[in-house]
Amino acid sequence: MGAPVSLGDVSELKSEDDKRRLFLVTAEDTPDALMRVLGVASVQQVRLRALTAQPEGADIAIRLEIDDQGDDRAQVLAARLASVPVVRGVGHGWR
Repeated sequence: MGAPVSLGDVSELKSEDDKRRLFLVTAEDTPDALMRVLGVASVQQVRLRALTAQPEGADIAIRLEIDDQGDDRAQVLAARLASVPVVRGVGHGWR
């Protein structure tokens, strides 16, 4: 048995493949808003790693964390999300 790995050692083991993008979506709080947003992510074939959604007044705040597929793919996903009729805003960046 080897020595236990500390958290510091684990972070050094992360590769380029472990990069993630975070998308913050604000949408009208309709019964199908979350499914519409997830539908776009599915069609764009992103690998979803984390998801949170919570109401904020008349809106719903949706946080999607996905595997990074490069800047171009992130821009396309952001544009597609922004084109969903119930979506009011999209922001994205690195996690």
